[in-house]
Amino acid sequence: MAVGMRSCEELGRLDIGPSLRTRVNGWRIALAAGCLVASLIARTPVEADEFDPLVAYEEARVLNDQWQACAASFVRKRLRSQQTAERLAERALDRCRVRQSRLSRFLTGRIGRKEASSVMALLREKYRSGLVAAIMELRARD
Repeated sequence: MAVGMRSCEELGRLDIGPSLRTRVNGWRIALAAGCLVASLIARTPVEADEFDPLVAYEEARVLNDQWQACAASFVRKRLRSQQTAERLAERALDRCRVRQSRLSRFLTGRIGRKEASSVMALLREKYRSGLVAAIMELRARD
């Protein structure tokens, strides 16, 4: 390992402030989701009747984008509220449950209930931490 580089385990043990911890956790979640997608993509070539993760990902992208756009729209209208960034992000995701459920049902049909549940939990946490960071940044600009 190069000088100045730290392993993920070492980063997890560092005493960091809440702002940096949120960013580090966001990167960890994004990395975990990326590893999940990479593991699906790295499989052997797909036969005609086999599951193709790339096709599923492309089909799910529209539903995923709709979920993110819904949450962003909710937050945008309430940036100046007195709610904490964490609470506002949670409310945004809760308000967009219908779109989240559409994506979850799609993934359940493609990859099964257990895997879809895991992916949705990762995505929800990733989007929650991303919304919190965006809210804090946008509020700091004002």
